[in-house]
Amino acid sequence: MKTLAILNQKGGCGKTTTAINLAASLAVRGRRVLLCDLDPQGHASLGLSRGKNPDYPRTLSDALLDGGALDGCLVKVSEGFDLAPSNPSLHLAEQRLHDLAGGEKRLKEVLDWATGEYDFCILDCPPGGGVLIANALHAADEVVLAVETSFYSLYGVSQLLQAIKQLSQEKEVRVRALATLYDRRTGFAREILQDLSRFFGDSLFNTVIHLNVKLREAASYGVPITEYDPKARGCQDYLALADEVLGEAAPKTPS
Repeated sequence: MKTLAILNQKGGCGKTTTAINLAASLAVRGRRVLLCDLDPQGHASLGLSRGKNPDYPRTLSDALLDGGALDGCLVKVSEGFDLAPSNPSLHLAEQRLHDLAGGEKRLKEVLDWATGEYDFCILDCPPGGGVLIANALHAADEVVLAVETSFYSLYGVSQLLQAIKQLSQEKEVRVRALATLYDRRTGFAREILQDLSRFFGDSLFNTVIHLNVKLREAASYGVPITEYDPKARGCQDYLALADEVLGEAAPKTPS
C-alpha cells in the first residue's frame, strides 16, 4: 500500500478536493483505495456524505486512540473506495496523542493493519502543524503539496518544506507539488505556474487542476467528481493526476 499525504499549511488551496477526487479517480482506475480524513473539521467526510449528516459510531480518532485496526469505522464510498471518517472528536484525540509516548506514530500503526487490503491510502491532512501532521508524515511514502496558483501560493512554501524535513527525520519522504485552482484565462495564474515549475522542477506534477465549478458542485452534493460529472474538466484533471500517480502518464518533456 502506498500512502500519500495531501498537505498544505493553509486552507482553501484545494487540498480536500484533491484528496477526495484523487482517491475516487484511483478507484475508477481499478485500484483499492482508502481515504483517511485526518482533519478534525471533517471536510473530506462531509464531501463524501451524499448530502446527509451521518452519525459515525466509530471514527478514525477512535482507531488512533485505542491503537487498534480500522474495524468498525470504515465507510464504503464506491467499489474499491473506502473512507475512514472524522469529526470534531479528532480535536480531543489530537490533544491526547500529543501527551502519549509515540503518539506521532499511531496512524502508521493503524494503517499497518490495512496494508494488504488497499493499493493506495490517501491522507487528507489538517492545515497547520501539530501531532496530526507528524502522524501523517510518519505514515506517508509521499507528500503532495496542493499549491493554489494565486498571489500567496509560494508564500511559506520554503518554511513548509523545512518543517516537513524536520518532522520526517527518521525516513526520507518524497515531496511533490500539485498546482490547483488554476485559471488559465489570467496571465497572472500562468506566471505563478511558471514560478512553481522553476521552484519545484521535476517534483511538480505535469497535471494541473483547473478552476472548475463542477468540483464545488460535487462537494456540495457529497459525492466525488467522478460520480457527479465524469465529463467535467475537473474530473478529467483528476483522472490525469491518477494516471500520473500510477506512472501511466507521459514523462515530462524539457521546457
